[in-house]
Amino acid sequence: MLPLRKHPALETSSGVELAPSRAEEARWRTLLKRVKVYGWLSLTGALAGSVYLSHPRLFGRSRSTLCRSRGAAWALHFIEVPMMACISTVALYALRRFDRTTARRFSELVGLSNMVKLTFFGFESAALIGSFPHGAKTEEKLTYVAGAFLLLTGTGVGLWVRLGVHDYFHPALDPRFAHPQTEEELIQLVKHARASGVQLRVRGSTHCVPGGIYTDDSGHHINVQLDRYTRIVGWDEGARRVTVQAGCHLGVDPHDPLSNEDNSLLSQLEARDWALPDLGGITHQTVGGFLSTGSMGGTARHDLGAALVGIRLIDGTGRVHDLSPGDADFHAAGVSMGLLGIISTVTLQCEPRYDLVGKQVTCRTRQCAISLFEPGEKGLRHFFETNEDTYSRLLWWPQRGVDKVQLWRAHRETGTGSETYRPALIRRPFVAIPRVLQVLVNLFFKFIAHDDPPYGWLTEKVVRLVLNVFVPKKETKEFRGSWHEILPMDNGVSDELVPTDFTEFFIDIDQAAEVMKLLEGYFNPDPSDKEGVQDAKGMGRTGPYAFEIYAGFASSFWMSPSHGRHSIRVDVFWFRTDKEHARENFYERFWELLAPFGFRLHWGKFLPKPDSLTGVEYLRRQYPMWDRFMEVRQRMDPDGVFLSRYWKEHLGIEPALARSTPVGSIASSCSGESA
Repeated sequence: MLPLRKHPALETSSGVELAPSRAEEARWRTLLKRVKVYGWLSLTGALAGSVYLSHPRLFGRSRSTLCRSRGAAWALHFIEVPMMACISTVALYALRRFDRTTARRFSELVGLSNMVKLTFFGFESAALIGSFPHGAKTEEKLTYVAGAFLLLTGTGVGLWVRLGVHDYFHPALDPRFAHPQTEEELIQLVKHARASGVQLRVRGSTHCVPGGIYTDDSGHHINVQLDRYTRIVGWDEGARRVTVQAGCHLGVDPHDPLSNEDNSLLSQLEARDWALPDLGGITHQTVGGFLSTGSMGGTARHDLGAALVGIRLIDGTGRVHDLSPGDADFHAAGVSMGLLGIISTVTLQCEPRYDLVGKQVTCRTRQCAISLFEPGEKGLRHFFETNEDTYSRLLWWPQRGVDKVQLWRAHRETGTGSETYRPALIRRPFVAIPRVLQVLVNLFFKFIAHDDPPYGWLTEKVVRLVLNVFVPKKETKEFRGSWHEILPMDNGVSDELVPTDFTEFFIDIDQAAEVMKLLEGYFNPDPSDKEGVQDAKGMGRTGPYAFEIYAGFASSFWMSPSHGRHSIRVDVFWFRTDKEHARENFYERFWELLAPFGFRLHWGKFLPKPDSLTGVEYLRRQYPMWDRFMEVRQRMDPDGVFLSRYWKEHLGIEPALARSTPVGSIASSCSGESA
C-alpha cells in the first residue's frame, strides 16, 4: 500500500487528485516507451519517404506509372508532401511533447496520422495495380509493395499506441483499488486492514463530495472498488424481491467501463416487469452507495426506504450481519455513510412496473400553479403531500430580472397488464437539457467563473440575459415513459459539461411556506436595507445558478436527513470550478440563514465546517437517534477501520485506538461507500 499524495496529472472524476501507484507508474513507463518507438519509426519512415519522393531514381524507381510527365510529378508532390509533413509533425510531437497532460490530445493526432497513412496506402496500392498494364519493371513494383507495406505497418503501430493511451486512462482493473469478486475476499480485506491498523473504504460511483468518499491523504490504506461485485444474487418471484450485490449500478455509470444496460439493476427489474417505488435524479450510483448516504427521489407519497428489506453487512472485525427491519441495528445500517461496515448485498422489495406521465411547465414565479410562499391548500406542502402528481420538483431562478420556475410533475399510469398496456403508450422521453445546450452552458459558466458574486453591473446584465434566453418565459413539455427512464430526469445532464456541486437541506415539510417566504425575502430585501439591496442586485444572494425544491418521504433510518418526518428539500447549486472559497462562502450564507428551521443535510453533499455554528453540535441536535447510531458504530467498528478524518471531524468522533503504520500494501487510492 502506498501513501496517498496529490499528483498534478492524476485526477478522479470527483475532482480529487490521487498519487500514482507503483503499478500506475510502471504502466506509464510502458506507454512512454511505446510512444517513443512510434515516434522514431514514424519519423524515420517519413524522412526516408521524403527522399524517395524527391529522388525516385536513387531507389531504382522509374516514372512509368505515376510520373509520365513533369507536370504529373509536381502534382504528385503537392499531394504527398503535406501528408509527409503531417506524419512528421505527429512523430515529433511523440518525441518532444508527449506527457500525461497531452496524452489524450496526442491520441487524436495519431488518429489523424493514421488516416493520412491509409490514404497514402491507397495511392501506393493504386500505383501497384496500375503498374501492370504499363509494363513497369519489377523494381518499380517492389517499390510500391514496400511502400504500401510500410504505410500499413505504420498504421498498425499507430493503432497500437492509441490503444495503449486508451488502456492507460481506462484500465480494465484500476490499480489504485482492490477489486474483490467474492464476499470472502471482502472479509479478508477487512481483517487485513484491522490487523495492519489502516483505514478501509469502499467507493461507489464517486457521486459525493471527495472528503466523504476517500480515505485520508496520508498513510497506507486499503481501498476497494466493487466493479467485480455486481451480480444479482437471487430473485424471489413469489415475494417479488431481488437480492443484489452492493457494487451493482442502478443504471449505467459512464465512468465505469464495465457498467452497461444489461448488468444494471433497473434494466433487469424492467425486464421482469418489476419496479422500485422511487428513484433519484440520476442512476449512476451503486446500490450500496445510493443507500449509504440517504439518497432519495422527489416524492412525499412513496417511500424508497421501505423497499429495503434486507442488508448483509461486514463489520469492522470481519463478522457478517444479516439485518432485516425487525433487527435492532437495521435502522442504523440503512443510512450509515459506510461507517458500520461494507455492505455486501441488499434485498429490495419491488412492485409491479408502472409508467409515468407528466409535464414540465416553465413560467414566471408568480404565475406558478402553486402558491410557493403561502400556506394552505394551494401551498407547497399541500401540493407535495396530497396532489395527484405523485412525483414533483421545482427549479427556481430567483435572480432579479429572471424570477422563473420550472415545475416538473408526474403521476403513475398502469393498465390491466404491462403486455397489453405498454404498446398503447406513445412514449415521449423527458429531456432536461439537450447536449448541444450543455456545451453552451459550460462555456458560459466557465466565462463568468472569473468573477465572484456579487457581480459588477455588466456581468450581472450578461447573466440575466443568458438566463432569460436559456429559461423561456412560458413553456410546457409533456413526457411519458417507463418508471426507470422518467424518474431519473437528470441522467442526460453530463457531469463533465455541467459539473454541479450543491448542499442539500432537509427541513420539516410543515415549515415549507415559512422556508420559501424567508428565501424570497432574502433574495428581494426591503428597500431600506441598502447593503442587502446592493448585494441582491449583484446576484450575491442568488448566484447565477438555479435552486431545486422538492419533497422527501419520512424515513425510519436513524441518520437519514428525512428521519421521522416528511421534508421539504432545498438544493443550493453551484457550478463546479476551482474557486472553493467562493462556493463555500456562498453555501455558508444559506447554512446561517436556514439554521432556525433545524435543518439536516444530505451526507454526500457539502457540509458546514465542523466547528461552525451549524457544524457538528448543531447537526447532532437535529437527529434524535444520533447517540444510538454512534453506539452501534462503535460496537461494529471498534478499531475505526472505516473511519476517515473527514467523518471524525464532521461527526465529532474521536478515534478509539491510535492507528499504527502498516507494512506492505494491497492497493493505493481512496474511497467511500458513496452514492
